[in-house]
Amino acid sequence: MKTLMRLCRLPALLLTGLCLMGTAAMAEPAPSASGSPANSVAKPYGSGWDCDKGFRETDGACASIDLPKNSHLTGGAYGAGWECNYGFDRAGAGCAAVTVPANAHLDGSGTRWDCDRGFARDGQRCLAIKVPANGYLTNSNYGDGWACERGFRPERGLCLKIVLPKNAYLTDSASGPGWACERGHAPKANACAKIVLPKFAHLNSSGDGWQCDRPYRQAGGACVAP
Repeated sequence: MKTLMRLCRLPALLLTGLCLMGTAAMAEPAPSASGSPANSVAKPYGSGWDCDKGFRETDGACASIDLPKNSHLTGGAYGAGWECNYGFDRAGAGCAAVTVPANAHLDGSGTRWDCDRGFARDGQRCLAIKVPANGYLTNSNYGDGWACERGFRPERGLCLKIVLPKNAYLTDSASGPGWACERGHAPKANACAKIVLPKFAHLNSSGDGWQCDRPYRQAGGACVAP
């Protein structure tokens, strides 16, 4: 390089072309000894190179990634090379803050929101859930957001007391009357009727009916010999 500068001090008419070539060579970034471009590193195995973090391969060179406000580098080889910070979402070529309404919070992704417990989503707002007497809040995002206490059943937005007939017990089913008959009894209207066993019969496994002893077979309401 010193030799080139000394040559450039000679008469301009003699070495004009040489000086211009040398100046152009000084202005261009020289590749590394391995042949990889600036801001890159050789692959640990085989040949080739990868751009440093914060740079992306473009036409054989490593160009700096334009990082918008409220974002961070991903280090991935695909995509834009960046993603929005928690609480921000992609908006065009930038990141916009996620608008969280009152009585709501950001979800795990940081790009959406959920209503707080005790509130239900209504468009872009969260409204308080009205829990009736003898009811309680649930953690479900579906339905009314509340359920009735044991011994009560939902009807028209209320929790009505279940009238338990004799020989019956409460169930946890959300459908039906909210009760079932004890073993040996069967539902009849709003009561539990005792099951009358014919001769040579016994209660079935569920206890709400009967079947014939072996080898007898059912014939109407009786058990007859085969």
